[in-house]
Amino acid sequence: MASELWAVAHAAQVQQTIAQCRTNAAAVGAIAPDFPYTYQSVASGRLPGYWNGYLTWVLVQTLALARYPNIDYSLREAATVVGRFLDEPVPVAAARGSFALLRGRPRPLRARVPEIAAMLHLIATVGGAAAEARLAVLAPDADPSWSEEGALFFADDEIERVQQTLPAFRALLTDAEHGDRFHFWIVRQPGLPRAVREALRQPDRYLSDLEAIFGTAQRTGAQAFVLWAP
Repeated sequence: MASELWAVAHAAQVQQTIAQCRTNAAAVGAIAPDFPYTYQSVASGRLPGYWNGYLTWVLVQTLALARYPNIDYSLREAATVVGRFLDEPVPVAAARGSFALLRGRPRPLRARVPEIAAMLHLIATVGGAAAEARLAVLAPDADPSWSEEGALFFADDEIERVQQTLPAFRALLTDAEHGDRFHFWIVRQPGLPRAVREALRQPDRYLSDLEAIFGTAQRTGAQAFVLWAP
């Protein structure tokens, strides 16, 4: 997965600045001095999907209220990994007594915590098709499927859903029932990027990163952006 940079910015301000830049690239010079020349020099290359994604990528970082460059792992990939943990059956304690034969089969943890599963899917996909539809309004002709630089963002209702679910998510990964099981599951998973494994092995870091990003977005009335680059 390409590297991620998370930022909090006002999507309306980004959209307005993108429109100004398309009308007159020099208009953004006061915000990002190096950008007008770069944009003008490549606009004739007729690669709008790429370069309009680049424009969005630059402006979100420039106009951001907060950026998180110290997050050195993919929060989206971490969400996908935790989602796989939710698919693991929860061990059932051995039943005793007359009704021992009536105990049910182990069920995936996901069945117990549908709201957490939904939140993890939301983070991993940034809202999926809905996020790409938002990008089409924010930056027409930007194509997230092949642009090397670009950005997607969470809507206000999605930010609220994440914020409402994070306390339960923290409890799940740190409580006595599932915390130790999650820790040992993570350390045994093959093929995980080291940074993702380290962030999840002691999940307080991952939880704190999510709380910081989405908490800032909600507190400032802004949107949480995910930027990518090669």
